[in-house]
Amino acid sequence: MTLFETPRVRVRSLRDTDLADFYQLLSDPEIMRYIRAPFTEIAQAEERMEVWTQYGQIRPGLGTFVMENKESGAFSGTCVARQVGYNPEHEDYEIGYIFTPECWGKGMASELVPLLSQYCFSLCTVNHLVAFTHPDNKPSQRALTKGGFRYIETKQTADGTSAVFWLERNAV
Repeated sequence: MTLFETPRVRVRSLRDTDLADFYQLLSDPEIMRYIRAPFTEIAQAEERMEVWTQYGQIRPGLGTFVMENKESGAFSGTCVARQVGYNPEHEDYEIGYIFTPECWGKGMASELVPLLSQYCFSLCTVNHLVAFTHPDNKPSQRALTKGGFRYIETKQTADGTSAVFWLERNAV
């Protein structure tokens, strides 16, 4: 099911058939360099997809989604609109995205951020969203600021250091 579209990307619900694409994305060291250690076994992707599916059942409409190229239908990456850490008790909601290298440097994240933010706000009543990036991931930071987010702080997290960005509801 299509959730929304940017000029070049269709965002749709997760399917069981997405496993191979997710594994390929999340096991690539270059793609994952600013996020976390890449997966080394497909079982890791299967476990992650199970978490995503369970969260989507608890919080319908939220979770992890597939991004596809609108012209070709090719897998373009994943994006999230969720409570931080897929924790239904967490007060903060976040957006995030991981594009395939074929999409890098083409402005697709800048297209995505405002629409993904609007989508997330439409499903929750919070007054702000957060987004996390690695302090060295300047392209992602530019996409977030173009989408209305502002830098708040850099803090140490369990997975490494993250720059935290904040978007007020009335900014979209």
